[in-house]
Amino acid sequence: MACEDARCDFKPMRMKRRPLGPQDIEIDMKYCGVCHSDLHIAADHMAKVATSTQYPCVPGHELAGVCIAVGSEVTKIQVGDKVGVGCMVDACLECKACNQNDEQKCKKQTATYNGKAIGKRSATYPEKRLTIGGYCTKMVVHEHFAIKIPEEMPLEYAGPIMCAGITMYEPLKHHGVKAGTR
Repeated sequence: MACEDARCDFKPMRMKRRPLGPQDIEIDMKYCGVCHSDLHIAADHMAKVATSTQYPCVPGHELAGVCIAVGSEVTKIQVGDKVGVGCMVDACLECKACNQNDEQKCKKQTATYNGKAIGKRSATYPEKRLTIGGYCTKMVVHEHFAIKIPEEMPLEYAGPIMCAGITMYEPLKHHGVKAGTR
């Protein structure tokens, strides 16, 4: 689903993903949550504080699906695994934040949609296009930015965890909050 302008009249649209690279996985999308930020980006409300929206715009950063193909160097994910993708599809993986597994704090990250690719891990097709998100049928992403979803977790509940769940979890973990903490 994509919109062609800030009116956000979403319609089915055919678009291509980049070819599968050696460390990429291809996901057959089953669910994608709808976050308010998806609609703000699609309507270009963020143009004054972030990148202007490139149309057609395909939002979505609460992805949940099943891996259907893996590149030749993939080690973390297997075909058939349930996987999710959150708000980013790339980061430098070299800075202090990345080296501490805090890629979400990297100053060179690439957003899942409407993001500028910083390298081959987040390359787009056609080249130089901004990234397209999860309101789609297929997703190609570097395995580092795919999250394996436990087999027993229903996929329809997994998508929102990639956004709101992580937004709440990360600061609780960072600050050592445990049961009974006030």
